[in-house]
Amino acid sequence: MGVVFRARHLFTDQIVALKVLYPILAGNLTYLRRFQAEAESATHLDHPNLVKVYGYGQRHLTHFICMEYVEGINLREMIQREGALSESTVAAIGMCVAAALHYAWETVRLIHRDVKPENLLVAKDGRLKVCDLGIAKRMASKPGDAPLTRTGYMLGTPHYIAPEQLKGAKELDYRVDIYSLGATLFHAVTGQTIHTAENEFSLLMKQATEPVKDPRDAMPGLNHDLAELLLQMLDLDPSRRPVDWCGVYDALFDIYQKLNAAKTKAQIRLSAGGGNDLDSTQPVP
Repeated sequence: MGVVFRARHLFTDQIVALKVLYPILAGNLTYLRRFQAEAESATHLDHPNLVKVYGYGQRHLTHFICMEYVEGINLREMIQREGALSESTVAAIGMCVAAALHYAWETVRLIHRDVKPENLLVAKDGRLKVCDLGIAKRMASKPGDAPLTRTGYMLGTPHYIAPEQLKGAKELDYRVDIYSLGATLFHAVTGQTIHTAENEFSLLMKQATEPVKDPRDAMPGLNHDLAELLLQMLDLDPSRRPVDWCGVYDALFDIYQKLNAAKTKAQIRLSAGGGNDLDSTQPVP
């Protein structure tokens, strides 16, 4: 829909990200409404793990959204640079996303519909931010409310899209994001996507109908609880996924705590045995 620039606000001198709608689309009323809907839905949200949207504007035929600028890399770039990430890092990432999307759902009944590694930004100071509500959907919260939505049967990215979303189900909720987060965390912790195929059509068929492989097949020794949670999040049947974002967050928090406790014990044993001077107080990613 557009291109994003690093920009400086002329009045505040603040560095921001400026998403500008492609000029060829600015005259298309449908695209323009979508662009405005993205901005309108996002400005209602203020969460430390969501990219803050400051507002929407227009100058002549140029339409733009002004957003928080996050200096860093996205999760896909991190995976490409480092390979499969540690279990504790993946659990921490999942907790941040779960907290952000729980807030978006509870605040304005917003579902993202395009959770993927490219849309998870890791700032230089370690903060994680969910970005790009470009195909987000806000459910009607009370009679008379007009839901913000998009047309078309496939809105999302093939490797991470939920089966019911791919099939064009009319009634979607936060569970499509739970699936997409599961696919994203699967990729992060194994270095592999949940499905592979020779072409996009075959990939989409697998996404729609084929249960995912056990992540322990790709990463033997993977934490049992994390593997089981990913399989539950990636169930083809939405009713068998975690019941809400709180369930996802609590499960990831428990996994994170246990992983770090085990690591601290291992560090203490190594330090006591000599030969490795490990600082058990060193923060874990």
